[in-house]
Amino acid sequence: MSGKDLRGHRKSATSSNVGIKGNLCKYQNEVEKIIKGGDAECLVKTAKQIAKDMIKKKKKSDEVNEKVSVSTSQIRNIFGTAKKIEMRMNSTDQRSISEAYAKLLLLKPKMAYANGRFNKGNRRPGFKVLVDCLSEAIDMVEGQDERMKNFFNFFEAILAYHRAEGGK
Repeated sequence: MSGKDLRGHRKSATSSNVGIKGNLCKYQNEVEKIIKGGDAECLVKTAKQIAKDMIKKKKKSDEVNEKVSVSTSQIRNIFGTAKKIEMRMNSTDQRSISEAYAKLLLLKPKMAYANGRFNKGNRRPGFKVLVDCLSEAIDMVEGQDERMKNFFNFFEAILAYHRAEGGK
């Protein structure tokens, strides 16, 4: 559709990049550099920052506050699905890439469900940061092979830094 949403209204410049409940990823510019431009340096810095947002430390110590931090198991289901998609698209066949992109788009409702399930009452705001940024990244992929690879690298880096920050 050229410039219009499903109801026929004109799209704003950011309407396709809206995350859950209309919130944009607070790292929107960085995500664009990563997905569209393949900026590896930006990927590393942003993935590390998102991972820090997902881990909350106790006030008087350096211990992870598990009640408000995002756990690895909460991310694993989404990451497992993304990894399966990545393994399927490792071919130069355009049909394979199109199918992988369709599956990648279906990851967005799965993430929205997980956010609703794990983030009741906004107890884990870091999970929402993750979901908003990944949703925005998926929107920027636009079915392009190289951008999908950038997305998978970005997600993997977030998961690695999450673990390094103390995520359990």
